[in-house]
Amino acid sequence: MDILGIGGAELIAILIVMLVVAGPKRMIQWAYVLGTYMAKLRAMWAEVMSAVQQELKESGVDVELPKELPKHGNLNRQFNQQVQKVMSPVTKPIEDTLKEASVSVNTPNTQSAVPEGNGAAKPKPQPSAPPPNDKSDFGSWSGGSSE
Repeated sequence: MDILGIGGAELIAILIVMLVVAGPKRMIQWAYVLGTYMAKLRAMWAEVMSAVQQELKESGVDVELPKELPKHGNLNRQFNQQVQKVMSPVTKPIEDTLKEASVSVNTPNTQSAVPEGNGAAKPKPQPSAPPPNDKSDFGSWSGGSSE
């Protein structure tokens, strides 16, 4: 539970302090006054949003405004929807290109990259190991002859 950035335990602590400081009678009055102001705020919000929505329709702008007071979760959801709507023409070709590239990378290539008949250098054969009886002469360090 998160109300205006205040967690459940913090809200309970605030209510207890208010109960001690103000008393139960005043807390009921404050809650009533707060409720009436919230109702007025919601009514004003709806009136302003309907007027702004009407003006936007008359000007030809296709934007849907919220009819209720925005909440943190609603704001994030609406923002993400608007961003996805605006960015989809940009991100769609990029995603398609990435998919095509990943398919081409993951599929095995049966053709060689360089055909052998075009003059490309062929790999050199590996030298075979010397016969076992042949002593290698590495100079005086290996015990061989020093000339």
